Amino acid sequence: MRILSAVPIILFLFLSSSWAAESEGLPHVDPNDPAALREAVRLLDAEVQLAARPRTYIVIDLVAQTIFIKGRGLELHRLPIERWTASRLADIASSLRLQERPPVTRRKLDPIVGADQPPISLEDMPSQYSLVLSPSLRVTVQPSVPYDLWQWLAFNGQEWWRWLKIQWLTLVSGDTASSAPSLQLTLAHDDAQSLAWTVTDDMPFLIRRTSSP
Repeated sequence: MRILSAVPIILFLFLSSSWAAESEGLPHVDPNDPAALREAVRLLDAEVQLAARPRTYIVIDLVAQTIFIKGRGLELHRLPIERWTASRLADIASSLRLQERPPVTRRKLDPIVGADQPPISLEDMPSQYSLVLSPSLRVTVQPSVPYDLWQWLAFNGQEWWRWLKIQWLTLVSGDTASSAPSLQLTLAHDDAQSLAWTVTDDMPFLIRRTSSP
């Protein structure tokens, strides 16, 4: 039984060393940290299943503080995470799906231009938004520097009010498990827009947790 349980770890260490020889590979994993090894194997197992399908997916790597946009197991783009905080990180599922992409504020049509309106571009994407993933994870994305002060105040006011309601329900019911896990990411303004531009409905997400969530 112990031999079988060691197989995924041995496989991960072999793949990590071979990938690192070809490119940057996976972030370093301490072989003496059992929790880090288990998390790396968990992520590898989930990603192998996603890589077998021809679609783009997101890996939020909290250890490397990087968001990887990948397809078929290959890195297409990466976005650095400046800061992050989380609650109930240990309860996050191995594989998640985005329920709905962030809303886009469309530009007002110019009647003078007529039908020749410019298409939606990266500049139209929001830089602060929430991604609701299934099962049970809410990812809040914010820019490191507020681009629009009033939008920033409105968004944070809504998030604060939502947090207050959850705390009140938890206090009344006494059930701490009633609040879903949450993750707050701080990105550069352009990177937050790039993530909003990339994600689509039902897009797969993977989270690499720290060994001490």
